[in-house]
Amino acid sequence: MAKSKSQKTTDLGELTDKVKAAKSIVFTEYRGTTVKDITKFRAALRKENVFSKVYKLTLVKKALAEAGVSGQVSDYKTPVILSLSEEDETSPARAIKSLAKEIKTIKILEGVVDKAVIAKSQVEALADLPSKDQLRAQLVGTINAPVSGFVNVLAANLRGLVNVLNAIATK
Repeated sequence: MAKSKSQKTTDLGELTDKVKAAKSIVFTEYRGTTVKDITKFRAALRKENVFSKVYKLTLVKKALAEAGVSGQVSDYKTPVILSLSEEDETSPARAIKSLAKEIKTIKILEGVVDKAVIAKSQVEALADLPSKDQLRAQLVGTINAPVSGFVNVLAANLRGLVNVLNAIATK
């Protein structure tokens, strides 16, 4: 059943708002994917707080233009899932890349980051980056390493003294 003009306008407004708020967007081909696999795909993205929905490409292009995205999205001859995250730049790409290993019919096409269209290779490179939480943990570990080393150096003298006193006590 065809949508009315008011429904299309409402959909365009909602999609434009989502695109404006998104930190990253990934376009994915899903031709030939079973309903079971699509359900698995959506559940995995939902777990990562990634919104995904199938939109007509003309609607997506209008929303991207209204949101001020530079670059042109390719004209795909296949159905496309639009997946976006308002929290993390890497989460949609990372989740889709890992799912594409299990679901062979899912393929990354291209994406949008910082209001610019990026190619498939750039989306895959983005997927290989660690998440913000992983980067924070690495930073804390890096900051903590010299302090831990300094504490171990200071504790070595005390350990040596304790070992000497233990040796004296056992004699």
